[in-house]
Amino acid sequence: MNLVNLLVVPDGQAYHDDLFWRLLNYFNIYRIILGGLFLLVFFFLGDKLVFGITNPLLFLLGSVAYLGLGMGFIVPIALRKPDFNVQLAFQVCLDIVFVVMLMHASGGIQSGIGLLLLVSLAASGLIRQGRLMLFFASLASLSVLLEHSYDLFYLDTGTSQYAQAGMLSIGFFAMGGLMRVLAQSSRESVELARRRGADLASMAQINHMVIQDLQDGILVVDAEGRILSWNLQAESLLDIEGKSLLGALLSRVTPNLFILWQCWLDGRLENGDQLASARGRKIRVRFVPVDESGSVIFLEDWDRIQNQARQIKLAALGRLTANIAHEIRNPLSSITYAAELLLEDANHEPVQSRLLSIILDNSKRLDNMIQDILRFNRKDRANTEIFSPDEFFPAFLEQFCQIHKVPRECFSLEMCAGRCLVFDKSHLNQVMWNLCRNAWHHSKKGKGSICISVGDGVKPDVVEVDIMDDGRGVPEPLRAQLFEPFFTTSEGGTGLGLYIAREISEVNDAALDYIDDREGGHFRIRCKGEGSE
Repeated sequence: MNLVNLLVVPDGQAYHDDLFWRLLNYFNIYRIILGGLFLLVFFFLGDKLVFGITNPLLFLLGSVAYLGLGMGFIVPIALRKPDFNVQLAFQVCLDIVFVVMLMHASGGIQSGIGLLLLVSLAASGLIRQGRLMLFFASLASLSVLLEHSYDLFYLDTGTSQYAQAGMLSIGFFAMGGLMRVLAQSSRESVELARRRGADLASMAQINHMVIQDLQDGILVVDAEGRILSWNLQAESLLDIEGKSLLGALLSRVTPNLFILWQCWLDGRLENGDQLASARGRKIRVRFVPVDESGSVIFLEDWDRIQNQARQIKLAALGRLTANIAHEIRNPLSSITYAAELLLEDANHEPVQSRLLSIILDNSKRLDNMIQDILRFNRKDRANTEIFSPDEFFPAFLEQFCQIHKVPRECFSLEMCAGRCLVFDKSHLNQVMWNLCRNAWHHSKKGKGSICISVGDGVKPDVVEVDIMDDGRGVPEPLRAQLFEPFFTTSEGGTGLGLYIAREISEVNDAALDYIDDREGGHFRIRCKGEGSE
């Protein structure tokens, strides 16, 4: 947001054309000013200067005409018609004619008015970058020499001033050559500046897009704490969306962040990474100095960082454990089979029977853990289906109670959902199996100890499934680790059930959460709903 002022740089030809017309307009303004000065000098200082001394009427008419031409050129220049080269050549030729006319009316070469042609030649050379300079210099020299020759034959001014006319003509050609060199250098400089400007504009646009696309928030502040630049993620993290931030004081926008920034500037924070609360979540703040003109503040969502670290760790762990699980499975099957064969022998002692039972129980526990690990590595294969909860949950409960030998009256089912579920049936079956097994383990195992409630959520396209039991719930210190892998409070648990259940839910665009309530807490699945019963 306002990180850079995006520059629009025209193409080279359009840029130069616009520049030429602007310079031609400035040159015409100079012509208007010069014509006005001639008139002022003639009326107020005519008796003290040589202007118009030979022919006052011609000088007056020439000055008026020169000023009128300057005023008349305004419209063609604004309309840019006719062609630029035609207008420039026409105007310079008229400059030569009128300046020579005014010079003749003021006593010829000795009046000094002819030096004004150097200005016209220089201006035309800069405007058109040295082109036609030899033509204009030749025309000016020829005009000056013809005017002096006319004075010589008809006004008897003498031949001694031919040297001055010749020197002035040489000056015209020297000015033409100089302007050609300067124009070439100017053209190269302008082109270089244009290319650099285009490169800078392109880099600014790229930087703008990159910064806006960053997942981290960025604030740029000056030495006084005024916000110079920011991105959309910074607005979201600091809960300042829609506010005008450009030039705003950091202390007014987010006082907590301003205090941290001041502490960092004063050297009271050795490490720039600090945690601050916003919208009920934590963000990591990192300060980076920018010379002495200000600072860049990086804002990172701490929960996202932790989730990324956890996903990376679990991805590596998943690959490792999957490989290990395949290698363990064969010898584990052999151990289990051998222990079962030994148990079938009726001649062994009770101690041996107890030891063999321990071997079998732990072998089954390891086999369950391997099964969970393999399911975890296949969790991303979701085949979403649309089905009615009235069909799924009764069938699930019958199957669950039959396999785990749980009395059916221990479960109660409340169905008040008006929408079908959008979920992978096998995935939902696995999630419900883990949650119901966990609820049965922690319940009082009485009639109606576990209640499954299916109803519409707050949002119209959401269905909520609550699994509630009459147990004591999860102690508060353990709730933060509830969905962590390999965390369990049960002696025979693998610690993967709840974690895999949440991961499977996320694959199906659903969410599994632990809801803390007065009755001990319960689990809730929020999944997509579609249609109506």
